[in-house]
Amino acid sequence: MAESMTGFGRAQAQAEGYSVETEIRSVNNRYCDVSIKLPGDFQHLEPALRSNLQQRFERGKITVSVKLEQTSAQKPKVVINESLAAAYFEALSNLGSKLGIAHKPTYTDLMGFSDIFTREGLTEAEEKLITGIIEKSVDEAAGRTCTMRRDEGAALAKDLLERLRQIQLVTDDILHISEGRSSEARTKLHERIATLLGDDKYDKERLELEIALLADKLDITEEIVRLRSHITFFKEALEGQQSSGRKLNFLMQEMLREVNTIGSKSYSAEIAHKVVDVKEILETIREQIQNLV
Repeated sequence: MAESMTGFGRAQAQAEGYSVETEIRSVNNRYCDVSIKLPGDFQHLEPALRSNLQQRFERGKITVSVKLEQTSAQKPKVVINESLAAAYFEALSNLGSKLGIAHKPTYTDLMGFSDIFTREGLTEAEEKLITGIIEKSVDEAAGRTCTMRRDEGAALAKDLLERLRQIQLVTDDILHISEGRSSEARTKLHERIATLLGDDKYDKERLELEIALLADKLDITEEIVRLRSHITFFKEALEGQQSSGRKLNFLMQEMLREVNTIGSKSYSAEIAHKVVDVKEILETIREQIQNLV
């Protein structure tokens, strides 16, 4: 099943005066790269959350933002270190006197010293409660991100199948043109050589052999067969249960290789134009599969 690396999921979880909101964004990346932003008191949860997310997302850059809010009417308790504040006040006053600055320290000046203020720590019960809703919120957001990635992957797969159908149609046209003109090209080649040689004696059997060898070098049947085979494998990989991004990229390169060979063997302007059409479709496919897991 095709899965895109682009996705987004948001989830909220609440319990007893606390609310957690998690947002997860996923974009293209060669590997699975997870970055998590957690509230300060819960940084210790990062390793476990990262491990869980790496199991759910095979590839992609996964950015997780977790926000915690206290929703109860009870305000957080803040403890002021009064002795430290007094020491800062005295130090600022002394500094002003030494520098000849007629400025008395204010509360605003003291606000710059963050170590004066300490938020009263969470109880063990509160920490356990918040840990639970963080894990729940992250899990739900991850699930929604996965759903979006699968939905976008399905849309991409549908588009890719249509482009493969277009390649098949153009390939059929190329083969039809080639078969219709192969005998004509051989006859013209024979006539040109005969004209160049004029009445000079030459080995007709050897000439026929050389013409046959040259015609064989210009034959594109094998390339068409391999191209069709790659298209079949591409479809199977796209519709399979395993992730297929890397495999699809390889098959796309093989298809491009066969198309380039067809172009190099082409003696027809019409076939050359068809080859350009196929290469344009393959370029679009190449861009799209970069977004698949």
